[in-house]
Amino acid sequence: MSDITSKPALPTEIVEHMNPIMKGRHFLDLKVVDTRSQEWILRYYTRPNGNRECPVFTTGWRQFVQDKCLQVGDELTFYGHQVRADDGELKMKFMIEVKGPSLVTFNGEALTLDVEYLTQG
Repeated sequence: MSDITSKPALPTEIVEHMNPIMKGRHFLDLKVVDTRSQEWILRYYTRPNGNRECPVFTTGWRQFVQDKCLQVGDELTFYGHQVRADDGELKMKFMIEVKGPSLVTFNGEALTLDVEYLTQG
């Protein structure tokens, strides 16, 4: 991850998965759950006229960065899957996971450290 302070540019491949959910809108507030089941509201945003396809997270992102102590180089994994809600309706559940670069090695191989567990004790 290279832009942690304002709006991280997300891979353009995410657009094809998000377009059906967007239903023509250019932003959507997503309830996202981290690996500790804490909920975050992140706004997924794409430019309205398609001037630039690269989507970003806007609202809620800075708070996420501060609370998770993110740093340049951390790896962000964002994914969603369908779940059946209590009312029986299918809904999307979004998850976010953060991994940091590692200086720790084991048998000569770099280990990936989970930033969330390092910073939240």
